Amino acid sequence: MRQKWILIVFTIISLLLLVGSILFQFLKEEDPYQFYTGLGKDIDVSPDDQTITFSYYVDGDEAIYTANLDGSELTKVSGKENGRFRNPKFSQDGEQLLFLSEELDGAQSLMVMNKDGSHQKRVTDDSLHVTDAVFSPKGDILYFTAMLSSEINKMEGETREGYDLYKINSDGTNLEQLTDQDHFTMSELSISEDGEELYYSLFQAHEEPTAFSLKDKTESPVVSVKKDIYSSVLSKDKKFLAYTAVTKKSLNSSLFKYELYLQNIETTETKRLTNLNKNIQSPVFLHHENKLAFLEYTNWPGDPENYRLMTVSFEGGDEQEISLNLPSSTDRHLAMKTVYFLLSNEVATAIYYVLFFVGLILLTHIRSGKVFRPSFISLGLSLLFFIGSFAIGALSQIHGMASGWQWWLLLCLYVHWCSYYSLML
Repeated sequence: MRQKWILIVFTIISLLLLVGSILFQFLKEEDPYQFYTGLGKDIDVSPDDQTITFSYYVDGDEAIYTANLDGSELTKVSGKENGRFRNPKFSQDGEQLLFLSEELDGAQSLMVMNKDGSHQKRVTDDSLHVTDAVFSPKGDILYFTAMLSSEINKMEGETREGYDLYKINSDGTNLEQLTDQDHFTMSELSISEDGEELYYSLFQAHEEPTAFSLKDKTESPVVSVKKDIYSSVLSKDKKFLAYTAVTKKSLNSSLFKYELYLQNIETTETKRLTNLNKNIQSPVFLHHENKLAFLEYTNWPGDPENYRLMTVSFEGGDEQEISLNLPSSTDRHLAMKTVYFLLSNEVATAIYYVLFFVGLILLTHIRSGKVFRPSFISLGLSLLFFIGSFAIGALSQIHGMASGWQWWLLLCLYVHWCSYYSLML
């Protein structure tokens, strides 16, 4: 009798966890960075090549940090304890930083501060969603790409406005819209040494490095690259274009690998710089050395994205990590992390599903007093296939995701058949 009640409680708890997991995944807001600790997506190097700036998450809160290029003297410079600050960039004299502040609705505002974090102030209001920005050579004007913040949470096809180029004084006055093109994307914003042109990437059929003349207010292509490129950025002297692209070797594989390339704009000679077999992002030119800093997406294509801060020379093949003594998680959200671990993923749902039907089968067995050998054999095969789905997923990551769901479907069919067989006899 006691065994029966233990099984009843076990089955009820499994059912409650199963229902709770399904409802939790249906109702929760997707944010893989909610409890994340690790590097953010953007970096920049000071004009004297002595300091690097980047964003870093601690338990889901993102702040701006600086460090020497060798990784020493790590300093948190943004003053806000909670929230998300990202995409920092130096002024051309190296004395100021601009960055973006994410609001609760997902919109991003433009902020500026001194390089030590003092005199932090907001430059744009909540009417615009800012995605990238850069200082003018004198530092008195900020150029940025943005769209109306009212458009950011709309579904594809519902938006009326796209991204355009703006400028504003560093004190927040004299906002001016420079383009009215409603681009689908605008990324990798930079400025020429003389301050006469802005550079950014547009995406049509593929990414296109584009120049905008501040004098003529016209857009023109910078260079033609006859393949799909990503994260493209021009050197300050406009002699080189750095970008990432899919390697030829990975084109026929289940998981594309993205490496860093450097093109001489005058000769069009192109050289592959990295051989990391991952996904390279956010390349940045150093100012006084023939080097690039970049981020290596180490768990590609996982989410949240884990990065390593790296450098490589123009010669390529000499990738080096910048070692940073970064803060670790403080476990401030331990209770919520536990809830998410128990309820927020498909694996947990699958386990609760199996446990529930195991309890149901055993209860049916106790009630009837019969041994249903085919049921237990079937259940064993189901569990074997379930475990096999993870092995396949590990061997072939993106393809493995699809394969995992195929095995999961087989598992469901087996468990259903097992339960049906037990209950019908």
